[in-house]
Amino acid sequence: MQIYGLCFIGQGVTPIPLQNVVVEANVVDMIAEVTISQTYKNVEKDTIEAFYKFPIYEAAAICGFEAEIDGQRKIKGIVKESKEAAKEYTEAVQKGHGAYLLESESEDVFQCSVGNITSGQTVIIKITYVTELKHDSETEKIRFVLPTNIAPRYGSSEYSSSSNDGKILNPDVVSYSNKADFYLDLAVTCRMTSTIQNIESPSHKISTEMNIDENPKISKVTLSEQITYLEKDFILVVKSKDLNQPRAFVEYNPETQTNCVMLTLVPTFALNATMSELIFVVDRSGSMGIEPMKKAAQALELLLHSLSEDCYFNVVSFGSRYDPLFPKSQLYSETSLSKALNLAQTMTANYGGTEVFSALKWTFENSRDDMPTSVFFLTDGGVWNVDQIVELVRENEEKKKDDLRLFSLGIGDSVSHNLVESIARAGKGYSQFVTNDERIDKKVIGMLKNALKSPIKDYNVTWANVEPFEEKELDITPMEVDKPTISFMSDDNTEPPPPTLNIFTDIKVQQAPYFIPPIYSGVRFIVYCILEKNIEPCKVISLKATSQDGPMKLDIPLDPVTLQGSKIHRLAARKLIQDLNDKKSFIHKHPKNANKYIPASFVEEQIVKLGKTYNLASKYTSFIAIDEKNIETVVSESQTIPQKRIVPQYANLNLGFGRM
Repeated sequence: MQIYGLCFIGQGVTPIPLQNVVVEANVVDMIAEVTISQTYKNVEKDTIEAFYKFPIYEAAAICGFEAEIDGQRKIKGIVKESKEAAKEYTEAVQKGHGAYLLESESEDVFQCSVGNITSGQTVIIKITYVTELKHDSETEKIRFVLPTNIAPRYGSSEYSSSSNDGKILNPDVVSYSNKADFYLDLAVTCRMTSTIQNIESPSHKISTEMNIDENPKISKVTLSEQITYLEKDFILVVKSKDLNQPRAFVEYNPETQTNCVMLTLVPTFALNATMSELIFVVDRSGSMGIEPMKKAAQALELLLHSLSEDCYFNVVSFGSRYDPLFPKSQLYSETSLSKALNLAQTMTANYGGTEVFSALKWTFENSRDDMPTSVFFLTDGGVWNVDQIVELVRENEEKKKDDLRLFSLGIGDSVSHNLVESIARAGKGYSQFVTNDERIDKKVIGMLKNALKSPIKDYNVTWANVEPFEEKELDITPMEVDKPTISFMSDDNTEPPPPTLNIFTDIKVQQAPYFIPPIYSGVRFIVYCILEKNIEPCKVISLKATSQDGPMKLDIPLDPVTLQGSKIHRLAARKLIQDLNDKKSFIHKHPKNANKYIPASFVEEQIVKLGKTYNLASKYTSFIAIDEKNIETVVSESQTIPQKRIVPQYANLNLGFGRM
């Protein structure tokens, strides 16, 4: 594992030691706001330009970026379109100004570029994000995760969706300093609606102060050991009274003058099981190592012992290659079970690389057509071609409609949340995570029980007393369509994309995500809705759905206290951006937009608009901050200002966030 921090490009890659790291997290029920502050000092003789990568949870929304220089000046970043921000950064660096740029490399990895740190200068970089908290079904608590590693990724970065595309990204620069003359300062404050009953960490030793100011709803957690880095993801699980009950909040954002409603619950319901095919796809690549492989084998054995006698099943091992246990799924029997258990008890991480795509492709192509199929995907994650894999899952899910679901289990201390979460979302299942030291039984059995039940369909939420689809027309002329460049020396008659028709947009009630996520017993359900200006939400939010056993309905009273701020709006906007990236948005899927060509440039435009409105970093928006210096200062420093970036290529390494 390499140290995580800042490095600069000179003759090679030189690490810049961290001076201090402070992580402050505020947990309020099922939402957390996290601020990470890292202090660096340029101990070199020359002015330098540096780069810094950090991981965040896949569903998080980065909403704040700030640089403090020598304790005297604070510069807040503003969100701009990514190419524009990168251009401004480059120009500022070349002029000798201090420049700070925050860009998305992938859904769960961001890069910060710091231009012109003068000799002896101290810089504090602050990054703030908000995130939903997952429900931990093993403990019936909420689960706060602070990602600390960028997991090693198998394959080539050419498959990454976030190609440079005008950005200042250096995907392979990952060499960092191992010098750390400080202790990590980490504090998590929990402010819950009801009494906090228990707090624990399965990953680290913690000190917990309960009943802050004699209030049983407030607690503070710190690390009990003096450490300089987090060698694995920091995980906190919190139990609070009635946290799983259905709740609906409304937040008013003064800047946008809009209301946003958040509906959340952990449902418990009983539906009859149905005859199914279950396919267990198990990662046996080298990255699984010893402990994650043991945990995956334990999970597989538990699943096999829990199968019903009328199901069909198969096991697919994969790494650089894939090996199905059976050519086609077999009916559960003493013989088929014995063969599968023998495999589970003897499997090791000896399959080399992590070729997820081919293993899942074979799984989908060889699944049964006469019954529903549930795929269980067990992995430590970490591949470059996440988008390609997600598209494969989405295509097959849409092809089989409600007869294919994918559930994913992320195993280990530094899992790639992006892969595990994304494929479960595309497969209309859900994901769970387990470290090497946690129990797995309840999570695995709960997942199996949900997989054996027919999916709930026809979801509908009544948010406000208005017709949700009173659209405005947005006319996009064919001239705005992305058209291929025509060569003067080729007679290739490739047809251009079809001309764009009128696209309906700007609905009064913007649900996020547009398609309500599948509801499973024992799994936290969260959905948002941003209402147009001057529209008030219903006093009672109604959730309706249909199951094979009959209709389902739940009425949730809206909390009478209107929250003020932007956290819930930003989480909703993050979901809207996710929808647009996944091609599942209102623009893509509204019936009146059926069979219409939606140009990529228009999707990018919508994401940029959301990023700017809600101050969010995304695939197409970045934070930029400029510290303008007068020309006399620049000349007097007489330092070499970097004019051109020459980026050496390094092998992907495992980075501690901190090893701060």
